[in-house]
Amino acid sequence: MSPSIDPVARNIAIITTILTALMVLEYIYSFKDETRLVWPRFRKTIEAKIFIMTRYAGLAGQSFNIWFAFRLASGVPNSPFACKIWTSYQIATIQCLLLSVESLLMLRVYKMYNKGKYISAVLFILGSAQSSAMAVNARWIITETRYSPTCVPHYHSRIYVGVSIITTFVFIVVAMLWRFIKSPSGWSEVSRAWLKLAVRDGGCTAIAITVILIFMFLCTTGVIDTQMSGNIVFYVLLSCLWFAAGRIVLHQEKFRIIQESQKGGISDPSRWTEMIEVNLDDISPFDDPDVCPTSPSGSEVESTKVSTLSTLSAAGMKDIADEHL
Repeated sequence: MSPSIDPVARNIAIITTILTALMVLEYIYSFKDETRLVWPRFRKTIEAKIFIMTRYAGLAGQSFNIWFAFRLASGVPNSPFACKIWTSYQIATIQCLLLSVESLLMLRVYKMYNKGKYISAVLFILGSAQSSAMAVNARWIITETRYSPTCVPHYHSRIYVGVSIITTFVFIVVAMLWRFIKSPSGWSEVSRAWLKLAVRDGGCTAIAITVILIFMFLCTTGVIDTQMSGNIVFYVLLSCLWFAAGRIVLHQEKFRIIQESQKGGISDPSRWTEMIEVNLDDISPFDDPDVCPTSPSGSEVESTKVSTLSTLSAAGMKDIADEHL
């Protein structure tokens, strides 16, 4: 007699397949931008390293999710130990992706505030508290979760899970908005455009993650009374974080390339010997002399002739945020 198919496990397999297909389509669609914009900067920036690690670890993890989801749907029994290992894997995957996305957004906040000591201390404390809270939550979930014979989880109350995550994302978005609203009037259009991009990416990511966690809260409190809703949170959250990490880095790299092309066509060999006019009126003051040193008073800048490829190569590898903020 063939094992009965759990309807919840079947629906998990369907949803996992749909999410995996979307991730593969996104990977194919952005692969050209990835190889052109991110891979050349892998050894130069933290963002590129995070992108590559989350990109391929997420795809590998999702492939494993599909295999296990169909194993659940097939009705094959699993030992309690195997089910706990599966839950531990889910929690570790989500925590790694969460920390990756939060690190990308925190790096933007850090640059927005000119890499100041106070903002770095606040971000460090917030990140440490978040990691500790996630570790405690992980232990509670593993010990409280009960499973069906096929490993479909039946969670107990998890109202505390996600509070630290929402708090962290709220702080990041508020810090970005505050910097954007209170940005000095002397900042250039490029700086303000970069701030808009950072606020947009941070806001969209925070909204998506918060909606998923609020949905989980509603399931926990019984407002949404369906076993299925609680079991799909991991799969949806994993895909959402994977998309967010990729888009945050790709958007920044595209912005950098656009600004470099507008400033003189660094990637265009026909313009490597052109005269680039530098207008002193376009150079605005910045708070951090290490990021953008102030020019000596009374200096006159007329024109600069770009004559070596090494100078252009170094300029091409500079972070757009470091250059303008």
